[in-house]
Amino acid sequence: MSSYVDSYSQTYTIADVGKVIDCFAADLDMIVQATGFWTREYARNTSDDIKLMAQHDYLKEVNICLIDPSSKTVRAAKYEVSTDAGLWTAQRPGNNLWPRISGSSLSVILRQSKAWPQSFADKLKCGWGDCNVDTSFSHLSRQHDRDYVSNAFGLRKSVFK
Repeated sequence: MSSYVDSYSQTYTIADVGKVIDCFAADLDMIVQATGFWTREYARNTSDDIKLMAQHDYLKEVNICLIDPSSKTVRAAKYEVSTDAGLWTAQRPGNNLWPRISGSSLSVILRQSKAWPQSFADKLKCGWGDCNVDTSFSHLSRQHDRDYVSNAFGLRKSVFK
């Protein structure tokens, strides 16, 4: 009688985190261009902050929300961080042709893995504060869209319509 045990373990580096967040940055840039909100520079600064947070293990989830004039989220994308994504298949950024809705706004909402110290907050380019947007998006339909991964670090993207 013999037994077999298989385990899979893979790590990741800061460079892996950077590659994955660059896919998020491409998505954000496309969404900004499609909706007409923000400048590309502001989107880049936002992505730079998110990359820095992820590289310091402060990031758990990122949400991009299109909010109509009545404060209702009409479209969203959720990116959930995984540090155990070694078996995922990496995909290219895309599916970001969002509508232009007059009077709407675009928001990026983070969920932190742990609170960052003030000294870290001083390194960020954008002003991040509290918000009260419900990121469950329970009134919208959720669909898994794609995975961004490098070694064991990944972002799983879902879209809400």
